[in-house]
Amino acid sequence: LGAPLPPQIVRTHVQFFPDMPAAEKALRRGDLNQVLVIPADYLVRGKLRRYARSSNLFSSADGRPISAWLVEGLAGRGLDSIRTARISRPTLGMDLYALNRNGVFELKDDRRELVDFMLPLAFAMLLGLSITVGGQYLLTGVAEEKESRILESILCTVTPEELLGGKLVGLGAAGLTLVGIWVAMGIPVFGAGAVLAKATLPAGIAFIALAYFLLAYLFYGSLMTGIGSVTNNMREAQQFGVWFSFLNFAPVIGMTLILARPGGPVATIMSLFPPTAATAMMLRLMAPSSVVPAWQIGISLTLLLLAAWLALAFSARVFRIGLLMYGKTPNLPEILRWAGRK
Repeated sequence: LGAPLPPQIVRTHVQFFPDMPAAEKALRRGDLNQVLVIPADYLVRGKLRRYARSSNLFSSADGRPISAWLVEGLAGRGLDSIRTARISRPTLGMDLYALNRNGVFELKDDRRELVDFMLPLAFAMLLGLSITVGGQYLLTGVAEEKESRILESILCTVTPEELLGGKLVGLGAAGLTLVGIWVAMGIPVFGAGAVLAKATLPAGIAFIALAYFLLAYLFYGSLMTGIGSVTNNMREAQQFGVWFSFLNFAPVIGMTLILARPGGPVATIMSLFPPTAATAMMLRLMAPSSVVPAWQIGISLTLLLLAAWLALAFSARVFRIGLLMYGKTPNLPEILRWAGRK
């Protein structure tokens, strides 16, 4: 495009296009990693335009192959003062344009890129913390009350199922109140930065996040309450809690893979797998230039709803027996046998 330099032998495959529309169409299809536009006055002004599908910190659109290719092309025609100056810094005037959420190429903004990285992380961490904190309150609360024999007295007046439901609502709400305080304290700081960087949120993200939170909380809360009822003390309960927290935050640990390819197989599988669906889907939805198909969100929520229902049924049966069991902590086969009883 523009005044093309002669093709050189480089590791990166280089393809020329007759015009920008043809190159842009190939880039949108995913046939290309990036597009470089070389104006006719490049040697004099040094201005370049680079187009990529994404400009986030983990994007695969690397500018180094372009720099190496330009140096080889410039040096191939002999050196003069202008070419020598341009070879020393061939991409000094290169602007990067990346697709935004509306499918339009826009000039990369360093402040916006930082917010584009922090926004998915903040949403995933907030959702993960809300679920984990609420669940941990349930796990440790049930274990503590069982250890102190308080639950024996309570069971004289209510059924195990009623107690389980009360725990899910009461202790869960206490944990969420704490998270709400954290959010209220962080909004003024983070919100101001997002406004200055002109950050945009996907449409309906608040409703989707609420749906994932409620279902994921029911899933983890049910499991943690059931497990808390079979432990004998707080220490055992906290050991189980570590594994639940790891599952919930696994997508955050692997967020580089998800943000680099929000529509890739790793991101898709993690957003459909119920234990990791909530945090993984938040990362995908908030990733720059990411458009998650509505059918994937629907399947993910359906699978999470089914998993939450099964977790609630499992915990109700385990909870009924585990509350009155003391001494030895049951192993997994014993817990599964309890869950199979009617």
